[in-house]
Amino acid sequence: MTKIACVFPGQGSQKVGMGQDVLDAHPELGSFYDKAASVLGTDIKTICLEGPKEELMQTQHAQPGIFLTSAVLYELFKASGLKPQYVAGHSLGELTAYYAAGVYSFEDALSLIRSRGNAMAKATPSGVSGMAAVMGLDLEAIQAVLEPFQDAPVVAANLNCPGQIVVSGEKKALEDTFPLFKEAGGKVIPLPVSGAFHSPLMVSASEELKSVVQNISFSNAEIPIVLNRLATAESDAGALQENIPIQVISPVRWIESITELAQHVDVIVEIGPGKVLSGLIKKINPSIQTYSVSSIETLNVCLEELKG
Repeated sequence: MTKIACVFPGQGSQKVGMGQDVLDAHPELGSFYDKAASVLGTDIKTICLEGPKEELMQTQHAQPGIFLTSAVLYELFKASGLKPQYVAGHSLGELTAYYAAGVYSFEDALSLIRSRGNAMAKATPSGVSGMAAVMGLDLEAIQAVLEPFQDAPVVAANLNCPGQIVVSGEKKALEDTFPLFKEAGGKVIPLPVSGAFHSPLMVSASEELKSVVQNISFSNAEIPIVLNRLATAESDAGALQENIPIQVISPVRWIESITELAQHVDVIVEIGPGKVLSGLIKKINPSIQTYSVSSIETLNVCLEELKG
């Protein structure tokens, strides 16, 4: 039997119109959008399907929108009779993986995502911190550049794939690292985000989330979840609850997470808008079969091949 892992994307994968073809083909899934609107107090369906783009890009809309699109696509994947042996998600996507594994309800997932986004947005004033992708350097070379800046702090935040690592931290110090990365042979791309996510600057968000998770009912995972910060599988409800506040101040160890998944599964299916993760996975492990499921068309291709 083919062993499958499902992975879920994070912020940055959103685009106006995501999920439209799913709703056209399965109007009954509109109930998920209705429930989301009730929890969030916003017309998230219109924002996802019609935009405007500037509104969808805002964290408070982008994060629930990505989760919602991923969740309805996962419902169709699951309805086909296929079940993953493992799940994982990149940053925000890890909260989607919790939902896919039955750790908490759809409504609790949305409530947590809203609280997490708000807490992360409040953690640093706009303009004082940021993130940048460093291309073409390995982790050792990046850590060597960051060594004098660790107290700023500036840290390696997202270990996405060989040759692509995102650094995060205090803005002036972060910008001071750019010429040093270039001298070392790297390329730097500042990212359009408002905070230093997955860094020590998120400590106030972490503290806030410790309170938030106490009001949510967590169950043991029905499917093991490979966690961003540990790159190992976890199913225990208590450990999964404790992970949420720690995750926002910890690096996303995506390279190690995919390496771990590849030891247990034959196929990795990215479910949600975009195909960022599929691209990263191919760079991490070119030999593992991957699918990107972001529409009815790509879902049908994936199901036909996996069930055929």
